[in-house]
Order: sequence, then C-alpha cells, then structure tokens
Amino acid sequence: MFSPLAHDDPEQLGAYHLVARLGSGGMGTVYLGRSDTGRVAAVKTMHARTAADPVLHTRFRLETDAARVIGGHHGARVFDADAVHETPWLATEYVIGPPLDDAVRLGGPLPERAVRALGSRLCEALGRLHESEVVHRDLKPSNIMLTADGPKVIDFGIARAIGDDRLTRAGAAAGTPAFMSPEQATGGEHTSAGDVFALAGVLVFASTGRGPFGAGQAADLLYRVRYAEPDLTGVPAGLVQVLRPCFDKDPRQRPTTAWLRSQLDDGEGDFARCLPEPVLTDIARRATAVWRVEPRRLPPPPGRGLPGTVPDSTPARPSRRRLLSIGAGTALGVAAAGAGAWAWLGHDDGGTSARPGPTRSAKPAWDLRWQVVADYGDPPLLPPTPLLLDGLVAVGAYDVKGLDPRNGKTLWPDSGPWFGRRTATDGKRIHTLDYAADAAAPLTVCPVGLADGKVGDPLLEREDLNGDLYGTHLLCATDTVVYAVGGKGPQWREANTAFRKDQAWHLLALDIRARRTLWDVPLPARPDGSERLHFLSAQVSGERLVLVQQSADGATELVVRSTRTGRLLWSRPLDSRQPAFSRAHLAVDDLHVYPSAGRLLALGLDDGKVAWQYDKGGAGAEYSPPAVRDGVVYAVQAGHGVLAVDARSGEPRWAEKTGGATTADLAAPPVVGIAYVYRTASSRLAAVDLADGATTHLVRASASARYFAHEPSRRLIAVGEQYAAGYPLL
Repeated sequence: MFSPLAHDDPEQLGAYHLVARLGSGGMGTVYLGRSDTGRVAAVKTMHARTAADPVLHTRFRLETDAARVIGGHHGARVFDADAVHETPWLATEYVIGPPLDDAVRLGGPLPERAVRALGSRLCEALGRLHESEVVHRDLKPSNIMLTADGPKVIDFGIARAIGDDRLTRAGAAAGTPAFMSPEQATGGEHTSAGDVFALAGVLVFASTGRGPFGAGQAADLLYRVRYAEPDLTGVPAGLVQVLRPCFDKDPRQRPTTAWLRSQLDDGEGDFARCLPEPVLTDIARRATAVWRVEPRRLPPPPGRGLPGTVPDSTPARPSRRRLLSIGAGTALGVAAAGAGAWAWLGHDDGGTSARPGPTRSAKPAWDLRWQVVADYGDPPLLPPTPLLLDGLVAVGAYDVKGLDPRNGKTLWPDSGPWFGRRTATDGKRIHTLDYAADAAAPLTVCPVGLADGKVGDPLLEREDLNGDLYGTHLLCATDTVVYAVGGKGPQWREANTAFRKDQAWHLLALDIRARRTLWDVPLPARPDGSERLHFLSAQVSGERLVLVQQSADGATELVVRSTRTGRLLWSRPLDSRQPAFSRAHLAVDDLHVYPSAGRLLALGLDDGKVAWQYDKGGAGAEYSPPAVRDGVVYAVQAGHGVLAVDARSGEPRWAEKTGGATTADLAAPPVVGIAYVYRTASSRLAAVDLADGATTHLVRASASARYFAHEPSRRLIAVGEQYAAGYPLL
C-alpha cells in the first residue's frame, strides 16, 4: 500500500511533507503527505510531461473543482491545491478504507442490504454532482472507497461540466469500457444519465463480483455495452427490477438518481453494520497502517545523485507525532485514526458497547460505552470542542452531529454549513457563524436548533465583513453576547485556506439580544499565506474576556479585555516549550487565570500579577495545562502525577500516590470528574481519587484523544481526530 519515495520525488508540496508513494501512473503520482499539524493527506501530482499538455492540465484543474463540489461527506475533502505550481498538485483527505473492487475480492459479493446502502449513498453523492451541472464520467468499483461511515467517490480526472465537450476529442471514448454508458462508448455526450448507467453497473459488481457486460478486450466490452443486454445473473431479485431500467440504451429512458435512491432506500442504519467483517477488519488495518509508515527514500541510480533532493537523517515529522504514535501498533491506533472502524467489529444492535480489535472476543477489551465517526479536521481540537449541553453533545468540525451523551445515539446529523471554529455555546444554546459559499456573504450570527441541528434565521449581520473568509472565528458565547473574529477583503486564492496581507481583521463583541455590535477592536494583519488564527481559545469570567492570542510568527500570549468596552486590561507572553495548542487551554475562575505555560501559577484576573507560583516541584519541574474546579487547581507533574493545589493560596492539597506520569502525558489538562480526576497514562487513563490522590484504577481508553467531563450524563467524552466516544464518568 505504501512505497518508498523515489530519489527525485519532491520533499514537500505546500504544507505537506511527502512520506511515501501511494501509486503512480501515466498522468502523475499520488503521495501520502503529512502537515506539521499532523493532518494526513493524499497528495496527487502531475508528471512534468503531462503538466505541459494544456488539455491535461485543464483536466487536472477541473478534477480539483469537481472534488470540491462533491465535498467531504461523499468524497475525499479537498484541503489545498496549486494548479499553477511547477508540479501541479492536489491535497485531499486520505480516505481510510479499501476501494470497492478490493473489498469484493477480500470478502466476496456484498449482501443485498449492503448493496442497497451503498447504492443509496452513491445516488446522494451523484445527485450533489449533477445539481452542480457536473458529471463524473468514470464511475467504477476502483473509484469508490468504502469507509466505516459510508462510501466516498474519488478520482474526477475526466469529470466535466454537462454540455462541455471541449476536452473530448471527436469520436474518442473517455472512461472505463466495462462501466461505460453506450453513448460514452461511441464518444457521444455523457450526461447525468450516463453516470446512472455506470452506477447500476457498479451495483451489479458489488452484488456478483463481476461487471454487467462481462470481461475481455476493450473492443468486445464496448460492443456489448452498446448492443447487448446486461447479465444480471446472481443479482438479488429485489434489485434486478430496480437496476434494469438504468441499463436502457436510450439515456432519456433511464431513471434519475433521486428515483433510484428511493427504490434502494436502506433506511437510516449505520453503513458499517452492513459491511462484511473482513472489510471492516481491512478498514481497521488501514487505519493503523497509515500512522506506522515512516519516510523512506530510495537512493539515486549510480552516478545520478541529485543534491538537495534527499532528506537529512532527521525526516520532517508532524508536531503531534508523539501523540499519534502512542497506540500505532495496537487496536488503540485504530481508535485514534480509524474513524471508528474497530468499534463496529463488535458492535451490538443497541449501539452502546463495542469491542476494538479486528477479531471478536467474548471479553470486552475497553471501557467504552459508545463511539461515532466525527471529523475534526485540522487542527482537531481547537477549543471549544466538543459543544457540551445538558442533554446534547455536538461533535465534529466539518460534519457536525448532535449526540445523546449517554449512548451516542445521533439526535441530528450534519444539517448545516457550520463547523468547529464557527460555533460556540453558552451551555444552553448553540450559535454559529453561518455562511453561504459566497465570497461576498456578510458575517452572520445564527442560532442552531437543539432538536434538529438546523441553522435558524439570522440574529445579527455585519454587512461590512466577509463571513466566508478563512480566519473567521466564533470564540465563545454568554447568554447575551458572542465574541467573534471577522475580516474584510479578498480571500486567499481559490481554496480560501489562508490569510492575505491586504485583509483587515477585527475582534468583535456582538450583542445577540439587542442585535448590535457592542465593540470592535482591530487586529494585526497577517502576511500572505499565513494559516495561524488570531486566537486559539477564549473564555468569559464575569466582566473579563480571557484570550490566548497568537501572532503571525506563532508566539502566544495571554490577553485579558473588558467585556463591556473591549479595552485591553493586561497581557502576558505564554513562554513554554509546550505546543501552541497545549498552551491554548484556559483555566479561569472568579479571581485568577491559571495559564498553560509549563509552570503552575495563578495570575490575578484584573491585573495579571502573579498571585502565587507552585515551587514545591523543584527547579525545572514541568506541568500539564491546569484545570480548576471548586477552589482547587489540578495539574499533572512530569515524573509524578496529578497535583491538587488550593486555588487561593497555591498550597498543596495532595499529590497522586503512585505517580509516574511522563512528559508525553502533559499535553492536555487533567479532567475533573465526580469522584475522580483523570489523566493520560501511556495507553490508558489513570483515575485518581479526588479525596486523597490515590490511583484507584486504569480506564482502558485511547491516550491520544482529548477528554471532557459531561456530568449530567455521567460520561467522559473522548474526542479523536476522526471520532468521538463516551466512557463512564465516575
């Protein structure tokens, strides 16, 4: 699955360090890439000789456009692209799962229930394309990836707008003969009806393991596609009557994707439950394998060394490499990276328990109560996520879901265009910065329905600000005010994934009750191409807005402003060896701010002066970000464990009895539960008694996730990069 890099492959494209080859063909090469923030991507490039061909170069650009149209739910989400680069490239989500043809070879033809679920979701995907006047033109089993959350359509290399024949030479048949439509086989116009013909062929393959027109030479296949009837032997009888009309030689007589979906409708069941166990096992294997691969480059042929193309002895690695590698060699790695695939392998019908490995076991191996796929994108855990309300947990960054925190049941699926950085809650309501894929859309604050997740009518608009810009950010909310970052000016390139130096940015306090702007503070401009957000986190305490602000060069500082006027009260650099997103954690009470700065100290909320500093750990002692609750500050000390310190005086209450925490356990604050405080401990969580610091037991849970206490449901909510889960909270 992963091959070493060639000696002359690029080291980096855009933000992605190339790690391995995923495949190579006549048009170009696809690489596995990682960004400095830990995002994994499939990076597709064009060979120099093909990039010089204007027709092929245009196709590459159109492929990028089509992939964006279908989106991350039905396809591989586009992260970034540069079609004018010397080596044109496209970075998309690395899809964890096998292509359909591999899945059928591995587990045999799919059962009817799985074929219906597959077809229903593919109809939805194609419908989205066709609504945008785009046709795929090469739908086939190898272009459909099976993931635990549903199929994804990939490879839009010959996709184009309906009615656009500029890229098709007269009489040329572009596509794959075994799954072509008759009109496509003759070089004619391929409309959405042609995609329906190909989809029916894909579903015949999924049902039988062979195409509807057999196999053989391309000329024979093209003849049968044009003149022969499809072979539906072995297709379940209930599907035959549904698929047969899709093979009509006259495209005008074929049904639409909407009709086909209505006939295939599989209900609202989980897609993973329809898949054979060998396929789920393969998804889990792939999820683990992607984090195991290390950069490796083949040497140049003798006499052909190319200076500057071979990396040094320390390959580039993402900043979260340590976190992601903790469980890479076990089923834990699947939980961290596999979008929940392992949980389905032992999933019962109630959806409240799961077993993690690729094999079944009579004895549960984890203290897990539920798990769902939840895409947190990059960075995965920018506060405040998840959104915690009494009977609801909203998880995800791009495909946001509302869950019952007790059992993980989906209360509402993703139903709006909002995502992690653009949502906040005051604990009773959810607000979002809505936008409508429009470069001129105003910054708009809307409520989110707690019952259905629907974005409601606007509460407030700022017509002078462009709500679609990268960097637009909803920071936090109270019952009357939301705090946001908004900008004006043109967006960065087509992908809108960075700042521009000619944009103007503002920190805003928006009164949603009075529907007006309370105050507006200008923010520093960002250089062209910068991806660093102005703020990493924010929290309100009384009349103080506490922020972790980030400069363009990555330096962070603690900033406190008046909630009434926006006036700067004080600021203090956050000097620490911790990663920026560890420094982003905020612990605040009525008197103090307890910064995440590698040390354990309290700063006066009103003036920023040091109220106390914990020195009993000795010189050079390192601490996790702290947590504060009920007058006690909790932090993890390297080499020891959890400390409990009086919030007013800084005097110690107790220290964890067994200790043994490593520096790898310091990335996140401890989580204060009902009777215990939890911290990471290698591949588990340690539960430490709140009364005296005794380590009573270990929770079998992923150490690479982040955890949040949800007391109303008595659940410990886990958030990984591609999943959310619930554990007992004691």
